[in-house]
Amino acid sequence: MFDVVFKIWYMIAILPFLIFIEGDKMFANFLKKRNIYAHWDIWHSALLFFIVLFIILWSMGYR
Repeated sequence: MFDVVFKIWYMIAILPFLIFIEGDKMFANFLKKRNIYAHWDIWHSALLFFIVLFIILWSMGYR
């Protein structure tokens, strides 16, 4: 039973977080390689994510 709960928790919470971190690293490397912005980190990505989430929820009527 614990194995099933762990797999569900892993798919819902842990795996998307790991994908987010890896995507952030790839995006930061892309920005550094193109000399666009050399100081990108996880906090910039989190801020961008929350701004986009806020805009989507606000446009859908959640106020």
